[in-house]
Amino acid sequence: MRALRMERGFSIINIKQLRSDIKKWRIKEAIDTLSLTKDKIEVLRELLRDKDSTIRGNTLFIVEKMVKEGYLKKEEVEELIDDIIALLKDPNERIALDAIKFLRYILENVELSNKNYNKVMEALMGVVSSGKGVLGEYAAEGLGILGVKISKLVRKIIKFLVSLIKGSKEREVQSAAMTALTEIASKSKDKEIVEEVMDEMIGFLDSEDKYLQERALSAIGRVVTTQRGRISKGLIDRVKEKVSLFKGGGLEEKASEVLSALAAAEKESKQEEYRGYKIEQLLDMEKHEVVAEMAKENEEVLEKVLEMLSSQDYIRKTDALWVISRIVDFLGPSRAYSILPTLGDLAKSKNPWVRSTAVKTLSNIYFLYPGTKNYIISLLDLLLKSSDKKAVEAGLELIKEISTHSPTKDLFTAAIILTLKRLGDKDMRLPILRFYALTAENLLYLDRDILEAMFNKLNEIYKDATDEEKKIIISLLDLINTLLKKEEKA
Repeated sequence: MRALRMERGFSIINIKQLRSDIKKWRIKEAIDTLSLTKDKIEVLRELLRDKDSTIRGNTLFIVEKMVKEGYLKKEEVEELIDDIIALLKDPNERIALDAIKFLRYILENVELSNKNYNKVMEALMGVVSSGKGVLGEYAAEGLGILGVKISKLVRKIIKFLVSLIKGSKEREVQSAAMTALTEIASKSKDKEIVEEVMDEMIGFLDSEDKYLQERALSAIGRVVTTQRGRISKGLIDRVKEKVSLFKGGGLEEKASEVLSALAAAEKESKQEEYRGYKIEQLLDMEKHEVVAEMAKENEEVLEKVLEMLSSQDYIRKTDALWVISRIVDFLGPSRAYSILPTLGDLAKSKNPWVRSTAVKTLSNIYFLYPGTKNYIISLLDLLLKSSDKKAVEAGLELIKEISTHSPTKDLFTAAIILTLKRLGDKDMRLPILRFYALTAENLLYLDRDILEAMFNKLNEIYKDATDEEKKIIISLLDLINTLLKKEEKA
């Protein structure tokens, strides 16, 4: 056994050796060492505050492992709460994200004091209001869990989230707050809380912001489906009346989905009719719609479908893709993020249906969780630089799909920069020009230097373009010229 000694005031422990074990990922050795000292909480605090980010991150992992395996008691977890919360502001975003995920685990599995529940709530509120993309979305999920679990805090959380949605101009903040509200309403067992949040969602349908309207519709559809029996007939009628008014603005399809969910809420659940069938059997029977409805209501079914998405069986993988494409609103941030790599691979498929469905699913995830922006940009970079024409078309389709929800300057600018470089390739030229034409309204969001580069490149390729390409180029040049002149006058 490794020799132990006194060091830095800690009893029977070699801190230097422990730090070396932690930094070199010798987790078992580190836990064995920590279990031998009565001062392990003080030691862990010191390590969670270490100047070395690797030590901080690996120690956080060790703490989580020790909690899960019973090495730390409830009282000891509470003693470390302040240091775990402090890591939410760690300059290393990976550590901050791991700290949020660990807090979620604690909320689900450890009973804390009221004081510490309040501390966690305030910390998660701070992350949600910061607009830090993926961190905010995971924090929102944590707030949702807290709001469902602790009745004394739920109304304070709801009030905070509603004020963020109404008062913030940052899309990432609004999105995270809407996510947390949806989590609370879809999982709470308190009928009054469910109806209170639904009232707020109905109010958001009157917003002039199409994004908030669509998010509210998505949330309402999810709550109506998951909260059978907790929504009054009067509230269902109110929602039906309000949603029926959506006949313009491109939200008819989403409104139709909500109306279908409302109709289904008044009927017997499909789970009863097909109870006893395995998911695989239902899929073999071509009952994909039934599986989708069951996945909305039953988390075990949902987890099974998510597992199938990673299956080596191509048929099962495509079955799962079909179901998931219909239930994106029900995934929540952590599940949605977990399937991004698989969807990214499927977006490169040679099968047109698989490629298109994966792209639309990615687009819907981006709409719900803008923190996926970095992943989407990386995927676009890969697709749009590919030598495979189908991959390039998939990238263009992804941008177009995202633009149908809510125009995003960063993504559209990235797409233009990447595709301008490909216009010299005659095989890629026509799909790119068609994309420009289909998304022409988004040119309004481009900076002048990008517009000028686009204008010059289109002029350059005009001389050897086909007749179809020339028609598109002329219309684009005319539009860009108009935009540049307007900017000069302004």
